[in-house]
Amino acid sequence: MVSYDSEVTYQLRDLNDWRFPGTSLAVLGFPVRHSISPAMHNAAIADLAAKDSQFSEWRYFRFEVEPEKLPQALPQFFEKGFFGLNLTVPHKEIAFGLITSIDSAAVEIGAVNTLKRGPDGYYGYNTDGYGLSKGIEEDLSASLAGSDIAILGAGGAARAAAVQALQSDCQSLCIVNRSADRLENLLGSLQPIAREKCIPVKGFSAQDTSLEFADHTLIINATSLGLNSSDPLPIPEDRLPQTAALYDMIYNPRTTKLMKTVSDRGGRSANGLSMLVYQGLRALEIWSDRKIDPRNMKQAASSALASKA
Repeated sequence: MVSYDSEVTYQLRDLNDWRFPGTSLAVLGFPVRHSISPAMHNAAIADLAAKDSQFSEWRYFRFEVEPEKLPQALPQFFEKGFFGLNLTVPHKEIAFGLITSIDSAAVEIGAVNTLKRGPDGYYGYNTDGYGLSKGIEEDLSASLAGSDIAILGAGGAARAAAVQALQSDCQSLCIVNRSADRLENLLGSLQPIAREKCIPVKGFSAQDTSLEFADHTLIINATSLGLNSSDPLPIPEDRLPQTAALYDMIYNPRTTKLMKTVSDRGGRSANGLSMLVYQGLRALEIWSDRKIDPRNMKQAASSALASKA
């Protein structure tokens, strides 16, 4: 009998003989070996199973899928009966063009990170905005609603954050990015929501001398700068207000150079582990139709990170 280990990183070829007898869930990414989602989700599933035996055969796995193979991979996962999928970099935007049924919130973001099995295919959702909002609320005692928001970056993560900020009725929104083309594309895509909400949206280059944040600005780092200790700051240090609050989407390392800089200047900072937990929690709620207690997921995520240190 074939055994299935949720700590193994499986490949697409492993689907050919996939015979897991229970309900299969998985995260797909490239690379994905670093993902702590299996530990986090399986801890929550164990908690669900203790209360309801129908979840006793649910398991969450990890699959490394090259981006060019995603179009063929999704039908294979469906054929093998996978009930739910999470998508991480670089699959969120690729999958958006492959899924026919998409939640309205995900349509505005232009990306999906959660798929739920339906009769004829997967239904797409995006839980990143929910995770961001809950993480900021929990770690910084702050809210997107009514805040002056500055987002660093203009990629998929920045778009999800920007849409969530606008949908949450932020006071104002500023996007800062190194690439002018990506910045303009993001600003253009946000304008319909911004006009409907009557929220001012501005864009700046990170090196723009006119870049200035209002006091108590809530800054969200949606770039990858900070993953490595040698990375430069996403914006010059002298652009950071001393009263800033920073939410850095990076969770490993737990303290980035930007987080330390903000804290040293008298501001508050938090990493993105809580966002990871809450976007995963919302995905599991979508799959299970149950309310999920975040405590086990948080503990499992922290333990998994510590084991990789």
